Amino acid sequence: MMIIANRPKLALELNASDTTAIHRAGMAGLWMSLRELEQKYPNPSQRSGNLTWDLSSTKIVLNWQGRDLPVIDWLLTQSFLINNKGLIDFVGLMPLNLVNQIHTHQAIHDTFLRHNKFYKKDQERSENINIEDKSIKLKYRALKYYAHQTFAETLCDESGFLIDGYIPIVSWLYPGATVRHAKLQALTKIEEKVKHAFALLFLPIICRYFTQISNSTKRDKKQAARYVVVIPDIDDFEAAANRCWHFQQLQYQDCFVTNLGEAALKYYAESTEKITSMQHCQVLLYEKLNKKARQRMIFKSEDFSITPQAVKDYQFVSQSFIDNKIFIKEKSFTIKVNSIRAIIAENLARELSWWCDLWEQLYQTDPMESENLEQQLVFNRRGFLAMLQQNRKLEIYQDFIRAFHEALRRIYAKTYDKKRNKVENNLKIDKKYQSIRSELSQCYNQESLEDFLSDFLSRAGLNSSLYDQWERILPLIVDEVNWKRTRNLSLLALASYKPKGSFVKKLSVSFWTMLLEVNYQVAILILIIQTLSEIFRETELVNSASEN
Repeated sequence: MMIIANRPKLALELNASDTTAIHRAGMAGLWMSLRELEQKYPNPSQRSGNLTWDLSSTKIVLNWQGRDLPVIDWLLTQSFLINNKGLIDFVGLMPLNLVNQIHTHQAIHDTFLRHNKFYKKDQERSENINIEDKSIKLKYRALKYYAHQTFAETLCDESGFLIDGYIPIVSWLYPGATVRHAKLQALTKIEEKVKHAFALLFLPIICRYFTQISNSTKRDKKQAARYVVVIPDIDDFEAAANRCWHFQQLQYQDCFVTNLGEAALKYYAESTEKITSMQHCQVLLYEKLNKKARQRMIFKSEDFSITPQAVKDYQFVSQSFIDNKIFIKEKSFTIKVNSIRAIIAENLARELSWWCDLWEQLYQTDPMESENLEQQLVFNRRGFLAMLQQNRKLEIYQDFIRAFHEALRRIYAKTYDKKRNKVENNLKIDKKYQSIRSELSQCYNQESLEDFLSDFLSRAGLNSSLYDQWERILPLIVDEVNWKRTRNLSLLALASYKPKGSFVKKLSVSFWTMLLEVNYQVAILILIIQTLSEIFRETELVNSASEN
């Protein structure tokens, strides 16, 4: 007797020819939800219609008994929750701390659920979050329900069975899917297979959300936040789930980025799961068209291919460069992002040298942005030093950087006058540093750069590093093709120079934070003269403890 296998109620394959990266990401979110529901309801009898499923790394198969509607409705209401604070809660995700809950909730509300037809709001609420011994108030719109919870009826016909065919979809289900002409909706609407529409409901689970800002921004009611959504391209359900479950809980200030490349790298670098192969993702930027606009639109979309080395390098950058900072006042707070780190991240995400086009970023941007970046050059000096020391690709340029550093040291030594006190001497050195930086900022072509370097190196006098390796250094100075690379190296050398000597007493971290808020110019001057390990007692104690 021939045995005919029962056809599964619903089957989704990762490598199906009629799916896109967004479909695959949605399937991964469903996979995560089913895995967690299996822990919560281990016996099929506890589930609607004796629902069962079979999960592999590339396939999802669901079976149940009876009508489809009650089963699909149970699955959606169990997967898409709202907690007692009115925040969106996904069963497929590991528990988030309150900061990450609020940030994720607001991001999903303003991107996937940006139209009020797709949710029912509750009253506005707020939560006090403690950050560095201070408190900030985060406001958010609490929800009573959202469209994902009640979508089962759309997927089923009047008899309560899944529709055999296609249904129309819009952008909250598939980002970018919009009806272009309302009067021709019958012709311009976008339709999707029911099983794929079902999988797309779970897309927000696998995504990662960030807020995009410039070098500094004040978080208040007048500013419409710009959100960045990272959608990974999935090649293995289980690997993608483990990566997502092992995301680190971010500090509030670390939820902010300045470019899409940094967001793409953060998606993979913030997980404790090791990346061993090339990863691909799509990054979307949601922004309001103007201040009067009611909802955000996708303003930009980019695809990134992230190498394991780029993830490793970015993790090193995150450890070596200063973190994003939050400055709290009585009724407001300001986020200051590390834009130097963001520039490096953007280069790494695009498979460029981490120091590529650094000069252009500093001196060919908005004047206000440029000023902030110049300040951050000094604050990130330890990071530059660490990158220069560990990056093997820069070994061939080390001779040039050593010669530049020796020239700086000799120029600073000529500036020093024993008749002046230490503060006056340091002010003179600061002026000399600003003068050299200004000269370098005026190098817009190979000729002007060659003039600058020739004058700068000769001004220093006898330079043993230049004398010993002039055959390797000279081609960099007169290189007509790659002169921009030499300009970037000069900027790196200037930013990473570590002066000798000391003139300040040890400062506490709390005093340093206050100094940054009150007078950042003085803080920059201190950093020019001192390294962080020479300033902070805490840093010195940590270093000595690690050595012991």
